Amino acid sequence: MKAKANALLLCTLMIASALAGCAGEDVERTLTQADCDAIGDGYTLDSGNNACVTTETVTETVTETVTETVVETLVRGCTDSAANNHDSAAELDDGSCDYGRAQADIMADYAAGTIDFSQALYELEVSRKCREQGSNNPCEIVEMSIGDASTIDPGDAYDSASGDVIEQVYDTLYRYAGDGSGNAIIEPRLATGYSVSSDGLTYTFTLRDDVYFSNGDKMEASDVVYSWCRVIGYAGPASHVNWILDQSFNCNDADGNHDDNGGLNLTAIDATSFSVTLKAPSSAFISTIAYTVGAVINAELCEANRVVELDADGNVTSDDYCHGWLDEGPFGAGTNAYLVQSWVREDRIVLTPNWMYWESGDYNINRHTMTIVTEASTRLLAYTDGEVDFGSINIEDLTNFCYIDENGNGAMDAGEDDALDDKPNVASKAGHICTYRETFTTTLSAFNLNPKVLDAGEDTSNTDANSSLVLNHDCSDDGVDENDCNVMATAALREAISYAFDYDTHRRVTYDNSLAPQYGPIPTGFLYAGTQYEVFTYDLANAEAILENAGFIRQYDCSSLSHGGAPTVIAEADRDGTECRLPNVLRVMANEGNDYRIAMAGQLEEALGTIGVATSGDAKSWPEYLTMYYTRTWDIRFSGWAPDYLDPDNYWSPFAGSHDIGGDAYGTGYHNDVVDTHLLTGRTSQDDATREQAYVDAFAAWVQDPNMIIIGQYNGIGVKHDDICSPDWVAIGSAHWFDYDKLPEVDGALVGSC
Repeated sequence: MKAKANALLLCTLMIASALAGCAGEDVERTLTQADCDAIGDGYTLDSGNNACVTTETVTETVTETVTETVVETLVRGCTDSAANNHDSAAELDDGSCDYGRAQADIMADYAAGTIDFSQALYELEVSRKCREQGSNNPCEIVEMSIGDASTIDPGDAYDSASGDVIEQVYDTLYRYAGDGSGNAIIEPRLATGYSVSSDGLTYTFTLRDDVYFSNGDKMEASDVVYSWCRVIGYAGPASHVNWILDQSFNCNDADGNHDDNGGLNLTAIDATSFSVTLKAPSSAFISTIAYTVGAVINAELCEANRVVELDADGNVTSDDYCHGWLDEGPFGAGTNAYLVQSWVREDRIVLTPNWMYWESGDYNINRHTMTIVTEASTRLLAYTDGEVDFGSINIEDLTNFCYIDENGNGAMDAGEDDALDDKPNVASKAGHICTYRETFTTTLSAFNLNPKVLDAGEDTSNTDANSSLVLNHDCSDDGVDENDCNVMATAALREAISYAFDYDTHRRVTYDNSLAPQYGPIPTGFLYAGTQYEVFTYDLANAEAILENAGFIRQYDCSSLSHGGAPTVIAEADRDGTECRLPNVLRVMANEGNDYRIAMAGQLEEALGTIGVATSGDAKSWPEYLTMYYTRTWDIRFSGWAPDYLDPDNYWSPFAGSHDIGGDAYGTGYHNDVVDTHLLTGRTSQDDATREQAYVDAFAAWVQDPNMIIIGQYNGIGVKHDDICSPDWVAIGSAHWFDYDKLPEVDGALVGSC
């Protein structure tokens, strides 16, 4: 409420009091209350101001708004439909959801026989499964690959696509893991420890006693012995991966007799321990059994599904060692975290949990799908649209998701996404995680010294035994048997091809600086990498001179050459200098989906053509590529190599060791006695200086007689969506999906952190 004071003019008061002087006299008189009363009711004398005043009351109305809060009572309870005690009437989750008993308690009851397998499986699924909580399928991961698995049988798998699946289905005594700093460490899996005899030959292992195969069978030491003996007996007919175990021990006694249940050199002591005696001390033995070839399979089920054919006299004519059964990773075969739910070859592989898996903890991923996509643009679109979580993205497409933070301010400034040259300092654009990774993967091109050709009418799925060797050269140089070998068996030809490859351009341009130079089998970061130095460079003039000095003058008619037929030699008088130098066209092979290998193959073919070496080849689908590899129906093959185990011998022996010392993983047919001698010294010696000198000497002999082009060591950038949580990076082995997580997205935001 406010008060207002109204003062009347003095001259008005004078008139009201009938006083003279207002018209002109300057006279002031002191007022009295009587003067104020004469004016009217309500006037009072303000003697301090000599004035009559009145008070006017003005009333203002203030309106107040009151908001009433209405509280509704919600029904509380378990709102998760995946929980055992889900309440469909519950509107507010009260944290009471029950997801079953602890894994350890369930397995204890199963081990004691108080619950059967089906009950244990049910309770374990209820207890361990990932619970869907977001809009981004947080319990499923989808990845893209450019190549399908060859087999899920660890006894005959030697390609990375197969290994990516095998490491999820089967387990090994030890495996590689990251240490958080980019380095690899070996961690125990099925083994709890081992001891070594004083002579360094006999290893005695102790095993976990709480491991079950996915069908509920208990894993015991006899399963390990059987699994390793099977590898040696089956002998990897397609992949030759058996060399990794063959180099170290025989299954039975010293003469190499094979028994699937073990023998003097490989013996089960009891249910949780066994021993193996090596042929010679090996500094790399524990590393070798961490590869998938050392995986443990269910011996009882393998025997039950083994196909053995006998002749009339009871002699074994064929034995598949249960390969037909293991080929697709069947139920009950392995002890690792996942099962193969389905496999549509050249399309996708779907993995789902093995609820009996021994490692403690719940599943973050209930379904892992590997899709096969050979077209780079399709992979890019699928990743960009969020259809897949990660996969094979071409180097030139990475700028869509990654940039180099040149200013170091954590923000993408103008021009910072134009190139990814400074790869170690890669940064991520919104919604993605870009990571620089140094690897031990070697990019190479292998030479086949004993190429074959399929006979007329043969199916391309035939094994190498059903193909014919291409014999078109006189390697004995006796002038009698002019076709006792293949021209690829000559060191000069392979040396010349090595000088026809443009190393620098492919490392710098084709791979956008993602290939570091590598001059020999051992990559940077391994022991004794310093024993190698640059020998081969891009030098076509030198390549042509090497061919001419070896007698390969231009003398063949390219248009009439065939692999199976005799070469057409042009009469010397009729030669014009454009003829081919070799008696057959060289088949150069790369695989679809790998644009870098295709580009390298194209460059080599073009370069060889300029010096008179005819080539043929196109990109092969992955199944056809593997078939040609296994059947030896190729001459030059672009490929890669990721280490099986962290030891220099894992590069030297597979690359340049002969079959006689358990090498030749690429099926090149290479055999150099001098190289073999040095490699055996390097493999078996326990003295550091002796090993180093062995690799110095092996390299000096190999560069005079190469069997492959060593191109570079891959160091690049990986990209994934930012809801994917990965374990520590390790440059060897495959991803272990049990250790991955996918953050749920709720109302457009990710919940939690990695």
